[in-house]
Amino acid sequence: MKLVTSLLKIALPLVVIFLLLKVHILLGIAAAVAIVVYFFIRNKSAFFAYLGNMNYQQGKQQEALMWLNKAAAEKNCKAMHLLGFSFLLLRLGKLEQAQEILVRAERMSLSREEKMAYLTNASLLLWKQGRLDEATVMLEEAQSEYKNTNLYGSLGYFYILSGDLDKALAYNQEAFDYNNKSAVIADNLGQTRLLRGEYEEALAMYEELAGQKPTFPEAYYNYGLVLEALGRSEEALEQMEKALGYPTSLLSTVTHEEIKAKIAELEHKTGVSRNEEAPPEEEGEDRSSQQEA
Repeated sequence: MKLVTSLLKIALPLVVIFLLLKVHILLGIAAAVAIVVYFFIRNKSAFFAYLGNMNYQQGKQQEALMWLNKAAAEKNCKAMHLLGFSFLLLRLGKLEQAQEILVRAERMSLSREEKMAYLTNASLLLWKQGRLDEATVMLEEAQSEYKNTNLYGSLGYFYILSGDLDKALAYNQEAFDYNNKSAVIADNLGQTRLLRGEYEEALAMYEELAGQKPTFPEAYYNYGLVLEALGRSEEALEQMEKALGYPTSLLSTVTHEEIKAKIAELEHKTGVSRNEEAPPEEEGEDRSSQQEA
């Protein structure tokens, strides 16, 4: 039924334009212009959201923020656009505005996918507000109804942060069995092994992950920590330098300052100084942006 309705919405204006063109070409052109203006007014939020998402994909965060702000300002802005906007706000550290947008989205009728996106974003907000326990409970409760890579990635990291490494290992192994192609899940499992002192197992995980060429710094930073723990400091330094080349955000689990500090430590330890300046930033996104369905 929805398909028929959608087709009618497209077909009827075209029929009107065709009939008016047969009467007079100017009438047809006027009708076409009027219909385009009407659809633009009705769908401004979708148009603005499209421009926002396009700029986001190109790495133009401020431009994306501007267009998504415009989309959200429209009363008929769809939940999917609000949820995408809230995620960008979280990455940029605009927590209060992200919370306002999430509250607005929660009040809407959400599809299953939108509900999962809402829960994931809301849990990230709670984490960044220092409410890790609440964030964890939110995703644990959601898991009974929803199960996907996003949830496994976020909840798996929350278990690492909680310090319960037995629980983190069991869960992240389950997550890896669910999707062994997810770089975020692989990083979670590798980091858990690292924190447990299981360096050989962690090494195997990061060697495999490196083959995927992840585009977030944590994968290289944690790989470097494993190599350092195994006494391979020069190799560790190489990984840290790679980590420094990828962008971070408020949702990243490591900062450029931490990476630089570790590089300085490894340079002092090895007596090797590879770069006087930071490497140029690679195209990529932080760890939070690697989530998938």
